[in-house]
Amino acid sequence: MDVWRITLAALRRWYVLLPLLALTGLAAVSAGNSVAPEYQATATIMYVAGPGETELPNPYGDLSGANEVATIVLNSVETRAALAAAGHGGAYEVTPESRSSIAYLSIRSGDPQDAVATGTALIDVATAELVSRQEAAGIPPTAQVSLQVLEPPTVIAAVQEGKLRIQAVVGVIGAGVSLLVAVLFDDIVGLWKRARARGLGGERKRARGDKRRESAAETATPETATPETGAAEPAAAAEPAAESPRRRAEPATTNGSAPDDHGGLGTASPSINSAMINTNEWVWPGDHGLEEAIEQEQRERPQRNPFFDPEFTKRQLRKTKREQDASPDAEPAEPETSRKR
Repeated sequence: MDVWRITLAALRRWYVLLPLLALTGLAAVSAGNSVAPEYQATATIMYVAGPGETELPNPYGDLSGANEVATIVLNSVETRAALAAAGHGGAYEVTPESRSSIAYLSIRSGDPQDAVATGTALIDVATAELVSRQEAAGIPPTAQVSLQVLEPPTVIAAVQEGKLRIQAVVGVIGAGVSLLVAVLFDDIVGLWKRARARGLGGERKRARGDKRRESAAETATPETATPETGAAEPAAAAEPAAESPRRRAEPATTNGSAPDDHGGLGTASPSINSAMINTNEWVWPGDHGLEEAIEQEQRERPQRNPFFDPEFTKRQLRKTKREQDASPDAEPAEPETSRKR
């Protein structure tokens, strides 16, 4: 499950993973090119018995024993230290053939000449080992086991194992680091998105709360604009409850006279009747029939103000009536409330 999650995270952040992998490849190539190649040299030797005869026993026994003993001496720590002290820095390995007098030398060095010189030094060490041990045993030179070189030390190839090893190590480490960075980046982006979503959610909630509070405040204290100044002021009184539009008006008189033929439903003038109709007071004017009043109300009736102030309308009606009483010959003026609407 974790491997699947890591794979998905790396694929989501491919734009982070791919550049890192490209950098890893470049680093591996550069590291491989910085490693110098190694040169491998080989040689083959063989142990042979001397033509002379002796009654003394040979300390090596036979040729196979001489091969095994010489191989142990050549691969020993003392021999390696002596060759290094002599300036031969190549690594080598001596391998005897089983139950045979033949041995194989393999030398590897960064310098081809040093590889050849190391192989030659090994042959010299093996020869000196044979002579010193047999002379110590009193074996005459003609009866001693000697060493013959079947194949002298020769460079056969330039080995790139060190280069390939370095490139493999750099590639594996770089790929692992690239994958880790991509997964961490994916986790960081996920955490940032969740934090941002929580922040935006909180802001939306606060905004909705502010809107609710503003709506509640506007509902609690509605405002309306005055006809004279256009400035907003609190409503004088709450809007009365909805009632039937065909509401009978109070009996009205015209200049102190008795009600007209329509049963006291008339007012001072048709203009005042229109104003009262606009305030949801359906009054039948004295000089109009019912059908004409309804048609005129439906045709000229503007959009009602939801914050209409009935007290202000009454004051306007009284003001208009006083003006008409002062100039009876003048044409009745339409209330200012009706004009502005």
